[in-house]
Amino acid sequence: MTGKRFMDIFTKVRVQKQLYLFFFIAIFIPVTTVGGYLICHTRAQLFDHYSKQTYSDNLRIKSLILDLTGNIYNKSQTLVSDQNLIKLLSTQYSTPDESRTAIHAYNGIETLLSGDASLRSIDVYTWNPTIADSTHIHPFTDTNQKQPWFKRACSSVTPFWTEELEKSKRYGTETQNLCLYTRIFLPKNHSYAILKLTVSSNHIRNRIENSSMHTVIWLNNEGIFYTSDKQAKTAGLEGYGYDTGGTGTYSGNIKLDNEIVIGTISSLSAFYCEDNFYMASLSYEGYPYLNRITGIYIVILSMVLIITSVFICVFSHYFSLRIVTLRESMHKASQGDYEITDSFHGTDEISDVFFDLKLMIHEILKKETSFYQAQLKTQDLINKQQQMEFKMLSSQINPHFLYNTLETIRMRSLKAGNTEVANGIKLLGKSMRYVLENTTTSVTSLAGELDYIETYLGIQKLRFHDRVNYFLKKHHELNLQDYQIIPLLLQPIVENALLHGLEDVEQNGKIIVKICLREEKLRIQIFDNGCGMTAKELEQINLGIGQPPCDSSHGIGLYNINQRIQLYYGSEFGLDIKSKKSMGTLVTMVIPAQKYMGGT
Repeated sequence: MTGKRFMDIFTKVRVQKQLYLFFFIAIFIPVTTVGGYLICHTRAQLFDHYSKQTYSDNLRIKSLILDLTGNIYNKSQTLVSDQNLIKLLSTQYSTPDESRTAIHAYNGIETLLSGDASLRSIDVYTWNPTIADSTHIHPFTDTNQKQPWFKRACSSVTPFWTEELEKSKRYGTETQNLCLYTRIFLPKNHSYAILKLTVSSNHIRNRIENSSMHTVIWLNNEGIFYTSDKQAKTAGLEGYGYDTGGTGTYSGNIKLDNEIVIGTISSLSAFYCEDNFYMASLSYEGYPYLNRITGIYIVILSMVLIITSVFICVFSHYFSLRIVTLRESMHKASQGDYEITDSFHGTDEISDVFFDLKLMIHEILKKETSFYQAQLKTQDLINKQQQMEFKMLSSQINPHFLYNTLETIRMRSLKAGNTEVANGIKLLGKSMRYVLENTTTSVTSLAGELDYIETYLGIQKLRFHDRVNYFLKKHHELNLQDYQIIPLLLQPIVENALLHGLEDVEQNGKIIVKICLREEKLRIQIFDNGCGMTAKELEQINLGIGQPPCDSSHGIGLYNINQRIQLYYGSEFGLDIKSKKSMGTLVTMVIPAQKYMGGT
C-alpha cells in the first residue's frame, strides 16, 4: 500500500522532474555513499600502511640501539675489570716521566678502540695526582669537576648514559655525543676512577640511515642527541604518552610544530642502568601522499557526478521534447497516420514502445561509455603515478653500472698483472649480484645458495688465506639445482663459523658443509674445527634460538635464522647446534625438500 502511494505521488509530477528525482535517488546518493566509503577506506589503508612502516622501522632502530648500548656496556666492563689498568691507576709514581712510561706500556684502551668502530674515544679520569695527563688517562681538574656529569659520577656507583654537546674548534659545528660513564674501583687505594666511553656519531648514523623514515633518538629528558635530518621539525616529541618504564610504544598521529606526521615512538631501558632511550620513527611523506590520493579520488568522484548530472539534465530535456513530439505524433495517429519511422514519424503506441526500447539501449550504451571514460581517466592517473615512481627508481644507482665498473677495475687489474685483486673484485661483484637479485625473491635454488656461500668464503680467503678452507659434501645422486631454499639463509651461519668458530685458528681452519636427503627433508650441516663452546655456552646459545637474547649479536643472528625457517616452513623445522670445547661446532639446519620451480 505504501509503494502504491509513493508511485501515485511519483507519477503526479512531470516526466522531466521524475527523471531528476530518479537520478538523485538511484545514482547521486549511491555513488556518493559508495565513493565516500571507498575514499575513507583507502585513506585508512594508507594510514595503516605508513603506521606499520614506522612501527617496523622503529623496531629496527630499537634493535640497533639495544645492540649498540649492550656492546658499549660490555666494553666498559672489560676495562673496569682490567687488572693492568687498575694497577696503573692505583700506583703512586715518583715522577711524571715514570707515570708516562707506565701509561705508554699499557695498550688495553688502544686495543679496544682499534677493534670497535662504534667507539669514538675512551677516557679515564683519576684522583691519583702522580699520574700525568695523557691521551686517554687524565687527572681530575677544576674544569672536570664543573661538568654536569661529575656530580652524578661521584654520587652513583651505577653506570649511566649522558648526551654531551661537542663544538668543533676547526669547523665551528656542534655535535651531540652519546657517552657512558662508569666507575673503576681501586681497592688498594680505597678510591675509584671514572671511565668515559664516547660513542661514534658517524657509526650511529651509518647504521640507522638506510630507510626513508626520519629517525629521532633522545635520552631520558635531556633532549635529542640524534636526528637523521637536522632541518626536520622535532619539537613536541617528548609530549606523547609512552611508558617511562622503558617498555612502552606509541604509534599513530604525532603533532610537531603545527604539523601532523605519522610515526611510532618507543622506549628502551639501558643495560644495567637507570636511563631510558626513546626512539621515534617519523614519516613526513605519509600525510602529503595520503592527502594527494584523497584529493585525486574526490576530484574523480566529483567529475563522475558532474558528468552524470549534466547528462541527466540534457537527457531529461531531450526526453521531454520527445514526449511532446510523441503527443503530436499520437494526435496525428488519431488522424490515421500510422507510418513508423526512426524519426518518430509513426503515431501508434507500438512504435512508441519500440522507440523507447531503442532509446533505453542507446542511453545504456552512453552510460557505459561514460563509465569507461571515467575508468580510462583513473587508469591514466595510475599510469602517471607509476611513471613518477619509475622516474624516482631510475634516479637511483643502476646495479649494471656498479657491475660494469667492477668489471672495468678487474680487467685493469688483470692487465696490470694483479690477479689476486682481479679475482677479489670478481668474487665481490658475483656476491653483490646474488644479493641484489635475491632481495625481492622468497626462494632460490640450493645450488645457487651454496655457490654464493663459496663466493663469500672465497672473499674471506683473500683476507685470511690458509685460515679458511671450505668443503662441500653431498651424495653424488643429489642434484642441488632441483631443491629450493630461502635466499641468504646459510651465509649468517657460515659467517658465525668464520668469525667466532675460527677466531683463534691460525691455519688449516675448515668449514665443511654437508647436505643429505632423509624422509623428504633436507639436512644441511655446517661444521667448523674451531674453538667450540663449553656446555654452558652451548646451552645459552640453544636457548637463544627460541627467544632473542639481549647480550649477544651472534645469538640474535641464529634466532633470526630460526625464526625465518619456522615462519616459512613450519615449527617442526629449524636449527640444532652441537659443540665441544676445542673440538669445533656443528650447526644442523632441517628444512623440507621442496622442488625448485624458479624464484618468486
